[in-house]
Amino acid sequence: MSHWYEVFDNEDVQFLTRRRAATLLALTMTLAGLTAMLLATTRAGVVSPWLAGGLITSSWLTLAVVAVRRLQRLRRVVWCIKLSDRHLVGYDYTRRKTCLEWSCVQRLELTRKGLLIIGADARHLEIPHLFPEYATLSHRIVHYAERYEVPVLVDGKPWTELDVYALFPFLETNVSGEGPAAV
Repeated sequence: MSHWYEVFDNEDVQFLTRRRAATLLALTMTLAGLTAMLLATTRAGVVSPWLAGGLITSSWLTLAVVAVRRLQRLRRVVWCIKLSDRHLVGYDYTRRKTCLEWSCVQRLELTRKGLLIIGADARHLEIPHLFPEYATLSHRIVHYAERYEVPVLVDGKPWTELDVYALFPFLETNVSGEGPAAV
């Protein structure tokens, strides 16, 4: 078993992810202030208790659902990833460690936002394209994925089934505009 790692990190990703999480905290504090104001207006008799109760309950339930979904997504985003031939380890914005054995990785998905590594037990790692060495990192991950026969998908399709001419229409014609481009 190998004891070495390749390490890729980007503190800007950590900062941006923490800022997104802080936005949720600011939203929660704003809603708490609005709730206090609504309760004060209800106590003063300006607003009906039923209306205030409905608004407060629906607002807090909506915030709870949005916050839980958003935090789950933010926990998938890694700012530091360590690769080895047996497993990969990612660290989220709270520096929580997620370890995936290559044999447990179900698939890789290349999306517009970055590379999503889907493992068993709902453990996912998302590597944003903001990494300075993103090309090198993604090639290394695909290399390990191919070694363990992990499917690689691009926008939901296996990469072997992609139509290169649909992705890059300029390849279809040569300089004179006649027929396929010479390779």
